[in-house]
Amino acid sequence: KKRLLEKKLFSPFFKLLNEHHKTEYSERFWQILIGHWFRKTLGLLFNRINTIGECLENYNISGCTFYVNGDSSLASLDETLFETNCGDDIWNNTLYHQIISFFEVDFPLEILKYKSNILNKDLNISQYNDTFKRNFFKKLLKAYSQISSKLKKKNDAFIINSYLNLDKEIKLQLALKQWPQIWAYNRESLNLSNFDKDCDKFIREKLKNKFINRSTCKLEEIITSLLYDLLPICYLEGFKDLEKIANEQPWPSEPKFIFTSNNYETDEVFKFWCASKVEKGLKYFVGQHGNRYGISKNFSEQIEEITSDKFITWGYKGKLPQHIPTFVLKTAGDKKERPRFNGGLLLIQQHLPHRYETWDTDAEFVQYFDDQKEFVGMLSTNPKKELLIRLHHANNFFRWNEMERWIDFDPSINIDDGSVNIKKLISKNKLVVHSYNSTGTLETLSKNIPTLIFWQNKLDIIEENAIPNFQLLIDAGILHLSAKSAANKVNEIWDNTENWWMQKNVQDARNEFCKIYARTSQNSVYELKQILLS
Repeated sequence: KKRLLEKKLFSPFFKLLNEHHKTEYSERFWQILIGHWFRKTLGLLFNRINTIGECLENYNISGCTFYVNGDSSLASLDETLFETNCGDDIWNNTLYHQIISFFEVDFPLEILKYKSNILNKDLNISQYNDTFKRNFFKKLLKAYSQISSKLKKKNDAFIINSYLNLDKEIKLQLALKQWPQIWAYNRESLNLSNFDKDCDKFIREKLKNKFINRSTCKLEEIITSLLYDLLPICYLEGFKDLEKIANEQPWPSEPKFIFTSNNYETDEVFKFWCASKVEKGLKYFVGQHGNRYGISKNFSEQIEEITSDKFITWGYKGKLPQHIPTFVLKTAGDKKERPRFNGGLLLIQQHLPHRYETWDTDAEFVQYFDDQKEFVGMLSTNPKKELLIRLHHANNFFRWNEMERWIDFDPSINIDDGSVNIKKLISKNKLVVHSYNSTGTLETLSKNIPTLIFWQNKLDIIEENAIPNFQLLIDAGILHLSAKSAANKVNEIWDNTENWWMQKNVQDARNEFCKIYARTSQNSVYELKQILLS
């Protein structure tokens, strides 16, 4: 239903933006620039509106108090801060207050003003505590980038955050006969120090009145009434400034192609620049980011799949003509490792999801965390003694306080807060357990690292045509559909992990699965070059 409404609303939405900005950009331009935000916002509104509706229908409510921001603005600066605001309680309170005004209620509404910086201007969204070594390396790369940019040609391929290791990205550019650039370190992110615009409620009200759909469907009526209130400032009031910043970037003016595996979603400067180049007919290629393509139910096709000229997968053969199967970009060129059969047990955790899905991700995460505790509680003495729980590096960015919860559960457990390089941790452990449907699953399986997986949602989260491929992993004892089953497997194989992992049925299942979703390549640079140039 969300996708059908997206198809219905997106065209009139972007046409009004064209009219306002006095531009004639194509639908593809606007999909590249705002498509991800638009889809997330529909998910957010589906969830919040239906939540209010369910409460009003099923409960006798005596009254409601709202803490709202002083100016009641819902407009974030950009997509990154929109994601942040989706988890902010005051911002959500403001949104709930606006939603409930569309319902006829017979109970009093109390409004308390709350002085809050709704745009998060002072928010430090860094997820890492950089070490001296990492900071020094970044500064070195930035200095190199600023010097090397002087050696670019106007038609050099533009490659940014390809997901390849740095040495492989450099070799790829050399194979393309151009001086290697590391563009990711050659500019500052879009931030409020050079981009400071306020929300113009008059403009938004004018656009809203042209767009609003007086539908008999309450959900659709509310969504069309709120979309322009939620539109990030950089797409409306700051549009011309964003255009100026994008045009000032020291990037090739006529690149033979554009390739990224990361910047297509929340990098506003890249998106505007890329969309402008695509308007002129330049080629745009995207590499797979994460594991959900062709695996997760109702996931494809994503904005980056339908807007790119080529979508380079890790082996998955999709339905779109853009899909080009290759290999796992993140591990391309990594030395082939022999499975390690001494060391500890590494349990890799998920973080609290962003709150823009149609379902209740917080309630789902509560169940997820309970499953983690059940798994740890059922481990026998030896594997539990060797256990290290690796929190997601973004855990401090959210509000779940996983570290404190684990300590309350069992203060003797060893925990990494996400600051240590994940590859380093994997190399020190003889068995890796992924506790969710993660990208790391494809990485460790493709590198033949002893791996167990367990999920809370059984196979309900998997595309129907992908289920037989996951059944291979279940039959081999790699994938488990409960915490109890996964813990029992760890206890069973702990003293002789090698015998289990090297069994023919386990290796055959791993190989068959990786052929479909996690290919490897002996000549990754050459293979990728051929795809990009063909």
